[in-house]
Formats: sequence, structure tokens, C-alpha cells
Amino acid sequence: MKKRSQFLIISIVFLSQFIHAQVRDFVIEPPIKPNLYIYKTFGVFGGKEYSTNAVYLITKKGVVLFDVPWQKTQYQSLIDTIQKRHNLPVIAVFATHSHEDRAGDLSFYNNKGIKTYATEKTNEILKKNGKATSTEIIKTGKPYRIGGEEFIVDFLGEGHTADNVVVWFPKYHILDGGCLVKSRMAADLGYTGEANVKAWPQTMAKLKSRYAGATMVIPGHDEWKGGGHVEHTIDLLNKK
Repeated sequence: MKKRSQFLIISIVFLSQFIHAQVRDFVIEPPIKPNLYIYKTFGVFGGKEYSTNAVYLITKKGVVLFDVPWQKTQYQSLIDTIQKRHNLPVIAVFATHSHEDRAGDLSFYNNKGIKTYATEKTNEILKKNGKATSTEIIKTGKPYRIGGEEFIVDFLGEGHTADNVVVWFPKYHILDGGCLVKSRMAADLGYTGEANVKAWPQTMAKLKSRYAGATMVIPGHDEWKGGGHVEHTIDLLNKK
């Protein structure tokens, strides 16, 4: 019986390593604007592989990363790839909420001297979970101007999590909706273990009103091309 238990433990460990190894490497999409890129990373949840959409912005001073790769093993390779492709270093990381596919492990970037940004609420959650917090606090609603580029990190209310924020790029009229916005291809709301489903519709209504001029809204996961992501998210919420 003891040998069988040991065999099961070894099998589970091997299987988990195999599944982890099978997760695809990150993909940098063609630029959606001259200085704005979407990069996709992948992870397994509930036995199924999902893609995560994140963005980075090229500035004259360096590259600003919005959210980190889902897999910690890809942190360094993404930085190296960005450096090689754009001949610029990553100078800042902004987390849109506390989850593994967004804030991940900020200690990696902190230890490299890269400024990390998160809201007070996100840091509170990270600290509670025993994870590294950011070196800087995001001032929501305040324009950040770096190397000729501008963006605003906005908190519209609770939804996917209590701390989810969006990022507005006014020059491009593009909104990075993060996990607050579901893809038009999503079958459901995904992970809702930390969601405020009751407040989510009001938050989406505020998003739709405040960013009515957006030419593109990027959802947090799955297919990002095309429109209708905001409307589909609202429809999914109405079915709850």
C-alpha cells in the first residue's frame, strides 16, 4: 500500500510537470498601433488551456508592460525578446489585478530594479496571499506620460475581482479591459471565485458610457479581434 501511494505521488508530480511543460510560449501579435502591442500567454485552468491577452507600450524611454506572463518561466524571455525586437528595456510593469496572469510574482521585476505599479487594493490582496507587492502605487484616473506616450489606469468598480482596473490609451482610442471584459467568444464568465457578480453589470455600464469613443476594447482572455466584447460580457451577466 505504501509503494502504491508513493507511485501515485510520483505520477501526479510528473503529470503536473508534463502539463506545465506543454503550455505554449508567449506570442507577440502584430502591432495594433505603431507603439502598442498585444502579447498572449497561456495557462491551464480546469484542465483546459486558455490564452491571456496583455499589452505593452513602446515609449522613447523604454517599454511599459501591462500585466506579466501567466507563466513565471517566461518572465525573462519576454523581457529579452522585447529588448531584442525594439532595442529598448522594460522600464515599468503595471498590474491590472492580483491574479497569477496579471500581477503574478512582482518580486522578479522588483529585484531587477524595474518599477512595478499596482493599486492599494491589489497590493492588499497580494500581501494577504503572501506575494510581493509593487514598488509604486497606481493613481487611478491620473494620466501617466512617459516618453511621448500617455495612458490612464481607471477603476470603474468591482467585477471579475474587487481590484480590477482598465487601461485607456487616449491617443489610440483603445481600452485594455483586462479580465473585467470577456471575449465575444466566451461561453461563460470564467473564474468567478473572487468576483462581485452583483456589482459587475453596473461596472460594465460605467465602462460602456465612459469609453463610448473606444475604437477597440481588448478582453482579458481568448479572441480579442473584432468588436462586441463589452456587449457580450453584459449579456453573460444578464443570464446569471
